[in-house]
Amino acid sequence: MNGEELNSHDWQEALQLSKPDRVAWIHEKCLDQELLGHYRTKLLTSCTDLCGELGLEGGEPIKTWLQVENLLQIFKDWGLTRSSVVVTTGGGALSDAVGFAASIWKRGVRLIHIPTTPLSAVDAAWGGKTGINWGGAKNQLGTFAEPLAVHIDAQWMRTLSPRHFRAGLAEVAKHAFLNLEAFDDLCAHTLSWPPQNKEEFDLWSTLFVKSSNVKRQIVADDPEERGVRCILNLGHTLGHAVEAYTSGTSEPWLHGEAVALGLHFTLFEISHGVWTMGNCQELSHEQAKKLSAILHTQVPLPQNWSFTAEELWNYMAHDKKNVGNEIRDVAWRGVGHILWPVHWKKKSFEATWSAFVRSWEKFSQRATSP
Repeated sequence: MNGEELNSHDWQEALQLSKPDRVAWIHEKCLDQELLGHYRTKLLTSCTDLCGELGLEGGEPIKTWLQVENLLQIFKDWGLTRSSVVVTTGGGALSDAVGFAASIWKRGVRLIHIPTTPLSAVDAAWGGKTGINWGGAKNQLGTFAEPLAVHIDAQWMRTLSPRHFRAGLAEVAKHAFLNLEAFDDLCAHTLSWPPQNKEEFDLWSTLFVKSSNVKRQIVADDPEERGVRCILNLGHTLGHAVEAYTSGTSEPWLHGEAVALGLHFTLFEISHGVWTMGNCQELSHEQAKKLSAILHTQVPLPQNWSFTAEELWNYMAHDKKNVGNEIRDVAWRGVGHILWPVHWKKKSFEATWSAFVRSWEKFSQRATSP
Protein backbone atom coordinates (compact mmCIF):
# COMPACT_ATOMS: atom_id res chain seq x y z
CA MET A 1 0.00 0.00 0.00
CA ASN A 2 1.57 3.29 -1.05
CA GLY A 3 1.87 6.47 0.97
CA GLU A 4 -1.26 8.11 -0.40
CA GLU A 5 -3.32 5.03 0.48
CA LEU A 6 -1.81 4.94 3.96
CA ASN A 7 -2.88 8.53 4.51
CA SER A 8 -6.36 7.91 3.14
CA HIS A 9 -9.31 8.64 5.38
CA ASP A 10 -10.97 5.54 3.86
CA TRP A 11 -9.61 3.12 6.43
CA GLN A 12 -12.60 0.88 5.72
CA GLU A 13 -11.33 0.35 2.19
CA ALA A 14 -7.86 -0.46 3.52
CA LEU A 15 -9.43 -3.02 5.86
CA GLN A 16 -11.46 -4.63 3.08
CA LEU A 17 -8.48 -4.78 0.70
CA SER A 18 -6.45 -6.62 3.34
CA LYS A 19 -9.00 -9.49 3.26
CA PRO A 20 -8.67 -10.45 6.93
CA ASP A 21 -9.96 -13.74 8.28
CA ARG A 22 -10.77 -12.02 11.59
CA VAL A 23 -10.85 -8.42 12.84
CA ALA A 24 -10.37 -7.37 16.45
CA TRP A 25 -11.00 -3.91 17.88
CA ILE A 26 -9.19 -2.59 20.94
CA HIS A 27 -10.07 0.90 22.11
CA GLU A 28 -9.85 3.07 25.20
CA LYS A 29 -12.78 2.81 27.57
CA CYS A 30 -13.48 6.47 28.16
CA LEU A 31 -14.11 7.62 24.61
CA ASP A 32 -17.20 9.33 23.28
CA GLN A 33 -19.92 6.67 23.35
CA GLU A 34 -21.72 8.04 20.31
CA LEU A 35 -18.55 7.91 18.24
CA LEU A 36 -17.77 4.41 19.50
CA GLY A 37 -21.19 3.29 18.31
CA HIS A 38 -20.71 5.03 14.96
CA TYR A 39 -17.33 3.37 14.36
CA ARG A 40 -18.57 0.01 15.61
CA THR A 41 -21.21 0.12 12.88
CA LYS A 42 -18.51 0.99 10.32
CA LEU A 43 -16.40 -1.94 11.45
CA LEU A 44 -19.29 -4.37 11.27
CA THR A 45 -20.07 -3.28 7.71
CA SER A 46 -16.41 -3.51 6.65
CA CYS A 47 -15.52 -7.02 7.78
CA THR A 48 -17.09 -10.45 7.82
CA ASP A 49 -15.96 -11.35 11.33
CA LEU A 50 -15.49 -8.89 14.20
CA CYS A 51 -14.18 -11.58 16.50
CA GLY A 52 -13.64 -9.41 19.54
CA GLU A 53 -13.87 -5.94 21.07
CA LEU A 54 -11.96 -4.83 24.15
CA GLY A 55 -12.00 -1.57 26.10
CA LEU A 56 -8.86 -0.69 28.05
CA GLU A 57 -7.55 2.16 30.17
CA GLY A 58 -5.10 4.21 28.14
CA GLY A 59 -1.97 6.04 29.22
CA GLU A 60 1.56 5.00 30.13
CA PRO A 61 0.49 2.34 32.69
CA ILE A 62 -0.65 0.17 29.79
CA LYS A 63 2.91 -0.06 28.45
CA THR A 64 4.05 -2.98 30.61
CA TRP A 65 5.13 -6.53 29.91
CA LEU A 66 2.24 -7.81 32.08
CA GLN A 67 -0.27 -5.98 29.90
CA VAL A 68 1.34 -7.41 26.77
CA GLU A 69 1.00 -10.93 28.19
CA ASN A 70 -2.67 -10.25 28.87
CA LEU A 71 -3.15 -9.06 25.29
CA LEU A 72 -1.42 -12.13 23.88
CA GLN A 73 -3.78 -14.37 25.85
CA ILE A 74 -6.74 -12.41 24.48
CA PHE A 75 -5.38 -12.77 20.94
CA LYS A 76 -5.20 -16.52 21.51
CA ASP A 77 -8.76 -16.63 22.83
CA TRP A 78 -9.96 -14.66 19.80
CA GLY A 79 -8.15 -17.01 17.43
CA LEU A 80 -6.15 -14.28 15.68
CA THR A 81 -3.87 -15.44 12.89
CA ARG A 82 -1.31 -13.77 10.64
CA SER A 83 -4.21 -13.08 8.27
CA SER A 84 -6.10 -11.10 10.92
CA VAL A 85 -6.20 -7.34 11.54
CA VAL A 86 -6.21 -5.51 14.87
CA VAL A 87 -7.78 -2.03 14.87
CA THR A 88 -6.69 0.30 17.69
CA THR A 89 -8.59 3.41 18.76
CA GLY A 90 -6.87 5.46 21.43
CA GLY A 91 -3.83 7.48 22.34
CA GLY A 92 -0.19 6.79 21.63
CA ALA A 93 0.34 4.56 24.66
CA LEU A 94 -2.43 2.23 23.54
CA SER A 95 -1.22 2.00 19.94
CA ASP A 96 2.33 1.43 21.24
CA ALA A 97 1.37 -1.41 23.57
CA VAL A 98 -1.27 -3.10 21.42
CA GLY A 99 0.92 -2.61 18.36
CA PHE A 100 3.83 -4.32 20.13
CA ALA A 101 1.67 -7.27 21.21
CA ALA A 102 0.23 -7.63 17.69
CA SER A 103 3.68 -7.44 16.09
CA ILE A 104 4.99 -10.41 18.11
CA TRP A 105 1.84 -12.55 17.98
CA LYS A 106 2.35 -15.20 15.29
CA ARG A 107 5.32 -13.02 14.16
CA GLY A 108 3.03 -10.22 13.16
CA VAL A 109 -0.69 -9.39 13.02
CA ARG A 110 -1.57 -6.42 10.82
CA LEU A 111 -2.72 -3.12 12.31
CA ILE A 112 -4.96 -0.15 11.60
CA HIS A 113 -4.69 2.83 13.95
CA ILE A 114 -7.43 5.36 14.70
CA PRO A 115 -5.71 7.92 16.98
CA THR A 116 -7.76 9.86 19.49
CA THR A 117 -5.23 12.47 20.71
CA PRO A 118 -3.15 15.10 18.91
CA LEU A 119 0.00 13.28 20.04
CA SER A 120 -1.01 9.98 18.49
CA ALA A 121 -2.55 11.65 15.42
CA VAL A 122 0.65 13.38 14.34
CA ASP A 123 3.28 11.09 15.83
CA ALA A 124 2.68 7.83 17.69
CA ALA A 125 0.29 6.22 15.18
CA TRP A 126 2.68 6.77 12.27
CA GLY A 127 5.99 5.21 11.36
CA GLY A 128 5.48 1.70 12.64
CA LYS A 129 7.28 2.03 15.98
CA THR A 130 5.75 0.03 18.82
CA GLY A 131 7.03 -0.30 22.35
CA ILE A 132 6.60 -0.72 26.06
CA ASN A 133 8.51 0.64 29.03
CA TRP A 134 10.88 -1.64 30.91
CA GLY A 135 13.46 -1.35 33.64
CA GLY A 136 12.28 2.13 34.57
CA ALA A 137 13.04 3.56 31.11
CA LYS A 138 10.84 4.58 28.18
CA ASN A 139 10.26 2.30 25.18
CA GLN A 140 13.07 -0.13 25.94
CA LEU A 141 11.25 -3.04 24.26
CA GLY A 142 9.68 -2.61 20.86
CA THR A 143 9.43 -3.47 17.18
CA PHE A 144 8.74 -1.85 13.83
CA ALA A 145 5.25 -2.69 12.54
CA GLU A 146 3.97 -0.35 9.84
CA PRO A 147 0.16 -0.05 9.98
CA LEU A 148 -2.07 -0.74 7.01
CA ALA A 149 -3.70 2.65 7.50
CA VAL A 150 -4.06 5.53 9.96
CA HIS A 151 -7.37 7.36 10.15
CA ILE A 152 -7.47 10.83 11.73
CA ASP A 153 -10.75 12.23 13.02
CA ALA A 154 -10.44 15.12 15.49
CA GLN A 155 -13.95 14.41 16.78
CA TRP A 156 -12.41 11.71 18.98
CA MET A 157 -10.57 14.44 20.87
CA ARG A 158 -13.63 16.29 22.14
CA THR A 159 -13.62 14.29 25.38
CA LEU A 160 -10.00 15.20 26.20
CA SER A 161 -9.25 17.57 29.03
CA PRO A 162 -7.68 20.86 27.94
CA ARG A 163 -4.38 19.75 29.50
CA HIS A 164 -4.22 16.48 27.54
CA PHE A 165 -5.21 18.17 24.30
CA ARG A 166 -2.65 20.97 24.69
CA ALA A 167 0.12 18.56 25.65
CA GLY A 168 -0.30 16.74 22.35
CA LEU A 169 0.33 19.92 20.40
CA ALA A 170 4.00 19.68 21.40
CA GLU A 171 4.54 17.14 18.61
CA VAL A 172 2.83 19.48 16.14
CA ALA A 173 5.29 22.15 17.22
CA LYS A 174 8.20 19.72 16.87
CA HIS A 175 7.32 19.10 13.24
CA ALA A 176 7.37 22.87 12.71
CA PHE A 177 10.98 22.84 13.96
CA LEU A 178 11.80 20.30 11.25
CA ASN A 179 9.90 21.50 8.20
CA LEU A 180 9.37 25.00 6.77
CA GLU A 181 5.90 24.25 5.40
CA ALA A 182 4.79 22.93 8.80
CA PHE A 183 6.38 25.98 10.45
CA ASP A 184 4.40 28.34 8.20
CA ASP A 185 1.19 26.37 8.83
CA LEU A 186 1.65 26.54 12.58
CA CYS A 187 2.45 30.26 12.57
CA ALA A 188 -0.73 30.87 10.56
CA HIS A 189 -2.77 28.57 12.82
CA THR A 190 -5.82 30.39 14.17
CA LEU A 191 -8.12 27.47 14.99
CA SER A 192 -9.73 27.45 18.43
CA TRP A 193 -10.45 24.48 20.67
CA PRO A 194 -12.97 23.09 21.22
CA PRO A 195 -14.57 23.34 17.76
CA GLN A 196 -18.20 24.30 17.50
CA ASN A 197 -19.23 22.11 14.58
CA LYS A 198 -18.09 19.26 12.33
CA GLU A 199 -16.54 21.65 9.81
CA GLU A 200 -14.22 23.03 12.50
CA PHE A 201 -13.34 19.50 13.61
CA ASP A 202 -12.47 18.73 9.98
CA LEU A 203 -10.10 21.72 9.92
CA TRP A 204 -8.28 20.30 12.94
CA SER A 205 -8.17 16.88 11.27
CA THR A 206 -6.58 18.47 8.21
CA LEU A 207 -3.99 20.26 10.36
CA PHE A 208 -3.06 16.98 12.05
CA VAL A 209 -2.79 15.14 8.73
CA LYS A 210 -0.50 17.85 7.33
CA SER A 211 1.67 17.76 10.44
CA SER A 212 1.88 13.98 10.34
CA ASN A 213 3.16 14.19 6.76
CA VAL A 214 6.43 15.60 8.12
CA LYS A 215 7.04 12.40 10.06
CA ARG A 216 5.92 10.20 7.17
CA GLN A 217 8.38 11.82 4.78
CA ILE A 218 11.27 11.33 7.20
CA VAL A 219 10.27 7.75 8.03
CA ALA A 220 10.09 6.87 4.33
CA ASP A 221 13.80 7.69 4.06
CA ASP A 222 14.78 5.75 7.19
CA PRO A 223 12.10 3.23 8.26
CA GLU A 224 14.21 1.54 10.97
CA GLU A 225 15.73 4.67 12.57
CA ARG A 226 19.33 4.06 11.53
CA GLY A 227 19.99 7.57 10.26
CA VAL A 228 17.92 10.66 9.46
CA ARG A 229 14.84 9.43 11.35
CA CYS A 230 16.68 10.20 14.59
CA ILE A 231 15.93 13.88 14.06
CA LEU A 232 12.34 13.09 15.07
CA ASN A 233 13.73 12.76 18.59
CA LEU A 234 14.27 16.52 18.79
CA GLY A 235 13.41 17.54 22.36
CA HIS A 236 12.96 13.92 23.44
CA THR A 237 16.27 13.13 25.14
CA LEU A 238 15.52 15.58 27.93
CA GLY A 239 11.77 15.08 27.56
CA HIS A 240 11.91 11.33 28.16
CA ALA A 241 14.13 11.89 31.19
CA VAL A 242 11.63 14.35 32.72
CA GLU A 243 8.74 12.02 31.92
CA ALA A 244 10.50 9.00 33.45
CA TYR A 245 11.58 10.87 36.58
CA THR A 246 8.16 12.38 37.30
CA SER A 247 6.31 9.11 36.58
CA GLY A 248 7.19 8.01 40.11
CA THR A 249 5.93 11.19 41.72
CA SER A 250 2.47 12.35 42.75
CA GLU A 251 2.43 14.80 39.82
CA PRO A 252 3.69 13.04 36.69
CA TRP A 253 4.26 15.09 33.56
CA LEU A 254 2.46 14.15 30.36
CA HIS A 255 4.63 13.08 27.44
CA GLY A 256 3.78 16.18 25.41
CA GLU A 257 4.56 18.47 28.34
CA ALA A 258 7.96 16.83 28.79
CA VAL A 259 8.69 17.11 25.06
CA ALA A 260 7.65 20.78 25.12
CA LEU A 261 10.19 21.36 27.89
CA GLY A 262 12.78 19.57 25.75
CA LEU A 263 11.96 21.88 22.85
CA HIS A 264 12.28 24.95 25.07
CA PHE A 265 15.69 23.61 26.14
CA THR A 266 16.61 23.17 22.48
CA LEU A 267 15.76 26.81 21.78
CA PHE A 268 17.83 27.85 24.78
CA GLU A 269 20.80 25.94 23.34
CA ILE A 270 20.72 27.92 20.09
CA SER A 271 20.54 31.25 21.92
CA HIS A 272 23.57 30.32 24.05
CA GLY A 273 25.67 28.67 21.34
CA VAL A 274 25.90 25.28 23.07
CA TRP A 275 26.39 23.55 19.72
CA THR A 276 28.12 24.93 16.63
CA MET A 277 27.04 24.36 13.04
CA GLY A 278 28.48 27.12 10.91
CA ASN A 279 27.02 30.60 11.20
CA CYS A 280 23.63 30.82 12.86
CA GLN A 281 21.63 33.18 10.70
CA GLU A 282 19.41 35.87 12.20
CA LEU A 283 16.46 34.13 10.55
CA SER A 284 16.98 31.21 12.91
CA HIS A 285 16.71 33.53 15.91
CA GLU A 286 13.47 35.00 14.56
CA GLN A 287 12.10 31.50 13.99
CA ALA A 288 13.17 30.56 17.52
CA LYS A 289 11.24 33.52 18.98
CA LYS A 290 8.08 32.50 17.11
CA LEU A 291 8.40 28.86 18.13
CA SER A 292 9.03 29.82 21.75
CA ALA A 293 5.92 32.00 21.80
CA ILE A 294 3.84 29.20 20.25
CA LEU A 295 5.08 26.67 22.80
CA HIS A 296 4.36 28.99 25.72
CA THR A 297 0.84 29.64 24.41
CA GLN A 298 -0.14 26.17 23.21
CA VAL A 299 1.52 23.85 25.76
CA PRO A 300 1.42 25.14 29.36
CA LEU A 301 3.98 23.34 31.55
CA PRO A 302 3.54 21.97 35.09
CA GLN A 303 5.11 23.93 37.92
CA ASN A 304 6.75 20.99 39.73
CA TRP A 305 10.37 21.12 38.59
CA SER A 306 11.71 18.94 41.38
CA PHE A 307 14.31 17.19 39.21
CA THR A 308 17.98 18.11 39.24
CA ALA A 309 20.47 17.99 36.39
CA GLU A 310 22.12 14.91 37.88
CA GLU A 311 18.79 13.09 38.21
CA LEU A 312 17.91 13.89 34.61
CA TRP A 313 21.37 12.80 33.48
CA ASN A 314 20.86 9.38 35.08
CA TYR A 315 17.73 8.86 32.98
CA MET A 316 19.33 10.28 29.83
CA ALA A 317 22.04 7.63 30.18
CA HIS A 318 19.39 5.01 29.28
CA ASP A 319 18.12 6.78 26.16
CA LYS A 320 17.80 4.36 23.25
CA LYS A 321 19.69 6.70 20.88
CA ASN A 322 22.90 6.30 22.89
CA VAL A 323 25.90 4.37 21.59
CA GLY A 324 28.25 2.92 24.19
CA ASN A 325 28.65 5.47 26.96
CA GLU A 326 27.90 8.46 24.72
CA ILE A 327 24.72 10.39 25.42
CA ARG A 328 23.60 11.52 21.98
CA ASP A 329 21.09 14.26 21.25
CA VAL A 330 19.58 16.30 18.44
CA ALA A 331 20.43 20.01 18.05
CA TRP A 332 18.41 22.63 16.14
CA ARG A 333 19.87 25.43 14.02
CA GLY A 334 16.80 26.85 12.33
CA VAL A 335 13.73 25.32 10.71
CA GLY A 336 14.81 22.25 8.78
CA HIS A 337 18.45 22.58 9.86
CA ILE A 338 19.25 19.83 12.34
CA LEU A 339 22.53 18.67 13.79
CA TRP A 340 22.69 14.93 14.59
CA PRO A 341 24.31 13.49 16.55
CA VAL A 342 25.68 15.82 19.19
CA HIS A 343 27.29 14.39 22.32
CA TRP A 344 26.66 15.62 25.82
CA LYS A 345 29.33 15.68 28.51
CA LYS A 346 27.91 15.58 32.03
CA LYS A 347 29.48 18.86 33.17
CA SER A 348 28.37 20.65 30.01
CA PHE A 349 24.79 19.40 30.38
CA GLU A 350 24.66 20.36 34.07
CA ALA A 351 25.94 23.87 33.35
CA THR A 352 23.51 24.35 30.45
CA TRP A 353 20.58 23.03 32.49
CA SER A 354 21.38 25.33 35.41
CA ALA A 355 21.55 28.35 33.09
CA PHE A 356 18.28 27.28 31.44
CA VAL A 357 16.49 26.98 34.79
CA ARG A 358 17.68 30.44 35.86
CA SER A 359 16.50 31.89 32.54
CA TRP A 360 13.13 30.16 32.87
CA GLU A 361 12.64 31.45 36.41
CA LYS A 362 13.32 35.02 35.27
CA PHE A 363 10.86 34.61 32.39
CA SER A 364 8.19 33.21 34.76
CA GLN A 365 8.65 36.11 37.16
CA ARG A 366 8.21 38.64 34.35
CA ALA A 367 5.15 36.82 33.06
CA THR A 368 3.43 36.79 36.46
CA SER A 369 4.40 40.26 37.67
CA PRO A 370 1.59 42.89 37.56
